[in-house]
Amino acid sequence: MNYAKLSPSYNTHHNGGLFTMRRLLVAILSVLFLGLSISAQTRLLRFPDIFGDKVVFTYGGDLWTASTSGGTATRLTAHPGVETYAKFSPDGKWIAFTGQYDGDEQVYVMPAGGGEPKQLTFYPSRGPLAPRWGFDNQVLGWTKDGSIYFRSLRDSWSLPIARLYTVSPQGGPAVPLREPCSPPRSSIHHPQRGKRTQRKRAGEPCSSCPWAVRSTPH
Repeated sequence: MNYAKLSPSYNTHHNGGLFTMRRLLVAILSVLFLGLSISAQTRLLRFPDIFGDKVVFTYGGDLWTASTSGGTATRLTAHPGVETYAKFSPDGKWIAFTGQYDGDEQVYVMPAGGGEPKQLTFYPSRGPLAPRWGFDNQVLGWTKDGSIYFRSLRDSWSLPIARLYTVSPQGGPAVPLREPCSPPRSSIHHPQRGKRTQRKRAGEPCSSCPWAVRSTPH
């Protein structure tokens, strides 16, 4: 018996149902694919810094800000170079960061709400460096008086020995931070010389510490 002839509307409803199911399946797969794409795109958020209810971070080599409670992120930079290590100023009005522009890494500052970055350092950076050594002129934060402090390799020659510097957000020369000075950890007795030599702590400048490498009678 030919059911198609007995029920002429059967094929129409059947084909329409299949078409609807296919459209529903395509829609579901599209939503899943879009969700996976968005999830994959937001897995490389790096170098975050928080001030109040705002967070600044690096994504895709650019700086973005967003609310700490979630929502839409706002893009701050769009330079072909990479911006990293963003840090809010103590009042939250400025953002300092390390910009890798034209193959050179320097310290920059910009308004937290967006604007043109201002270059603060100009001494040629060292690099490219091994990943474990990080970036040259790497922004680390702000001081209480509103200066930016950063890590630089400008004083090293062969080995990547870094030192901390500060620079004003208004510009001007970078000023090296004084290295810590503390009492000696140990003293070494030389029986043959009859002297006791006090050794300085590693990293202390010999010229600034009164106890740095001096000999005293036994």
